[in-house]
Amino acid sequence: MKSRQLIENDEDDISGLAGWMYTDLLVGLMVIFLATITFVPEGTFFKDSGSTPEQNSVYSYSRVVKEPLTLLIQDEQLPDIPAIIRDFLQQKNLALDSNVVYVQIVGSYNEKLETPEKAVSRALSLSQKLEAAYPDILKTASTTFSRTTSIPPNQVVVRFVFAEQVSVGK
Repeated sequence: MKSRQLIENDEDDISGLAGWMYTDLLVGLMVIFLATITFVPEGTFFKDSGSTPEQNSVYSYSRVVKEPLTLLIQDEQLPDIPAIIRDFLQQKNLALDSNVVYVQIVGSYNEKLETPEKAVSRALSLSQKLEAAYPDILKTASTTFSRTTSIPPNQVVVRFVFAEQVSVGK
């Protein structure tokens, strides 16, 4: 007759590690707490009641205007662009302090006589004239250059995209 032997599994006793796990949890919470109080913005985040309505806003953001202002400039003759921008903003009921955030300048070329680089050269030349004449217009804008054959070679298209500041009050 065979005797049966009971095989008992030796289980690990992890109760000694519980203290270390609790300590790790507290250290993790302490790191999170210190990180949150370290990065609090400085200044008057919580405003007093005597502040102006613009300062009294809870949240503000820039809203990009969907419809751009597109100008066709011939022979690099710059029109009065600030006046055109002001009229455009008034027609679209936008804030007059809206910023130009994106400018696309499209140069043209005659594909039978010129290379595409000539169109980019025209766009760059107009951009330099634009920046020299009206430096405040392009200071916050991202500018790109491209080329086309769909307009006469002596013309350049300039497209301005605007963003207006929107404040959400209390």
